[in-house]
Amino acid sequence: MPDELVGDPDKLRHILTHLIDNASKFTAQGSITVKVWSAQRETNWVWLHFAVSDTGIGIPSAKQQTIFAAFTQADATTTRKYGGTGLGLAICFELVQMMGGRIWVESEAGKGSTFHFTIRLGVTAMDTVPPTATK
Repeated sequence: MPDELVGDPDKLRHILTHLIDNASKFTAQGSITVKVWSAQRETNWVWLHFAVSDTGIGIPSAKQQTIFAAFTQADATTTRKYGGTGLGLAICFELVQMMGGRIWVESEAGKGSTFHFTIRLGVTAMDTVPPTATK
């Protein structure tokens, strides 16, 4: 993983904050895990893969394709337990696309969810020095 990256920290912060807030909202007990790793490295770019996992209520498979659309929620009934406008994941979807990546979910009802996203960030000149050279 490079020491210094070039990108939009506000967009990244918004995406991570929303995904972690959602994980927290839908996980009454259990755990939330955030992981990041370098998925691919190019000369001036690195692809980062983020995963936000929870042990919460999960999302039924029939709803997983629709949750990234604006004003859509997995539970759209008027008696739903969890509030919100249904815009958060749609905004995350747009922000991830603006950063050249993609976002998706792996989930099973009653067993939690993992939201994945990838983004491409620039690598600073210092981080492009070959490993045999000194920085």
